[in-house]
Amino acid sequence: MNIQDRNKATFRRLIDEVINAGRLDLADQLLTADRPDHQELGLPPELTRGYDGFRRVIGMFREAFPDLTFKSDFMVAEGDRVLSYNTITGTHRGAFMGIPATGKRFQASAADICAFDADGKISAHWGVFDMLAVLVQLGVVPPPGARP
Repeated sequence: MNIQDRNKATFRRLIDEVINAGRLDLADQLLTADRPDHQELGLPPELTRGYDGFRRVIGMFREAFPDLTFKSDFMVAEGDRVLSYNTITGTHRGAFMGIPATGKRFQASAADICAFDADGKISAHWGVFDMLAVLVQLGVVPPPGARP
């Protein structure tokens, strides 16, 4: 298996085993302890470093959306980087960013790029997530173009 295939397999494990199955205890097997997260959500520093930060942010999402599911629509690897374009779904069953549970489902797109170290662990992350789509589907923000 070449390095790109190895890195894509690690990324798939992160999605399937850690995020979708809720096995946050496995994060340290796939991420470096100091992995920076350059997420576009404006998260505080304690949610953007290493596997501890990853466990916190995914834990926050899984508490609010217990059926949270990531599906990689496609992955591309080049050098030590992997890009995954994802569809994310979930049902709002717990408080999320101060928003009480609505019971509504959402589907949104996200793109994640991960860098890998020589041992095949994720050593950095850059991501974008369509938070506006989530907030509109939860009914807490009017859709773009809606009139008051």
